[in-house]
Amino acid sequence: MKDNISALITPFDDKENINVEALQQLLDFLTRNGIKDFWVLGTSGEFNMLSQDERILIVSKIREIIKGKIYAGINENSLKNSLILAKKYYDIGVDYIFSVPPIYHKPSEKGLVTYFNELRSTIDLPLFLYNIPSFTGYNVPLRIVEKLAEEEVLDGMKYSTTDFVSFLKYLKGLKSVNKNFKVFIGEGRMILSALIYDADGAVSVISNLVPELVTNLYLEFDRGNIQKAIEIQRMVNKLVDVVSLGDYPSGIKIGLRYRGINVGSVRKPLMEDSRAEGEIYNVLKEIGI
Repeated sequence: MKDNISALITPFDDKENINVEALQQLLDFLTRNGIKDFWVLGTSGEFNMLSQDERILIVSKIREIIKGKIYAGINENSLKNSLILAKKYYDIGVDYIFSVPPIYHKPSEKGLVTYFNELRSTIDLPLFLYNIPSFTGYNVPLRIVEKLAEEEVLDGMKYSTTDFVSFLKYLKGLKSVNKNFKVFIGEGRMILSALIYDADGAVSVISNLVPELVTNLYLEFDRGNIQKAIEIQRMVNKLVDVVSLGDYPSGIKIGLRYRGINVGSVRKPLMEDSRAEGEIYNVLKEIGI
């Protein structure tokens, strides 16, 4: 079976502190519904809103709670800070680490290669690139990722894009230089398409809200029931569209309230959209959730 990984959101209480109790409740809900592995402190985890101490707290609590695999996000701009965090994650016992390429002060191609080389050589953990051009402002060139894949500096990549042609280009190129290199789609509306084209799986934020739907999509695909998988993917697509209202990932947090899990809101200055509540409720009701 392909990898079904949830891009975990970060629960807050009404004072915007980490809500460990809600985190436990959310993880119990997800694991009961087929999600075993977690992409922690990515975009949906609001990593850029958290201090290093808060990130370490979240990862350590998740490690205490789950037995599945943890992909822990570094996502620091400087190599020095990245190595500090990576060492902490290693001590906690995560399975993988990942990082967006440094942003704001965009490094040269040499600097970019150095960043991932130093992370991989210093920390004895598999390393993934989190390539999300819409947030970082640039797409890591395929030739650089191919170089890092061929030299086994990188072990995989999550590519969050709505450009499926680009995704296929990266998938083909990276598998040609390293057949063991993992390529995950990060767009919930493209899960089935990526599986059909033999990607290694998906890292999806929508699986926080409807883990049973995403799990069943994988199961139907594995069984060869493509028409049924298409029907599920269409339901997922409707939800992805409505949870996109408001500042990301506020829609997921709104939807989880309807599922009986109060994970709070997003950290300010991120805001919810008042239209989202009704839209999300209507779609959940329409698909029978």
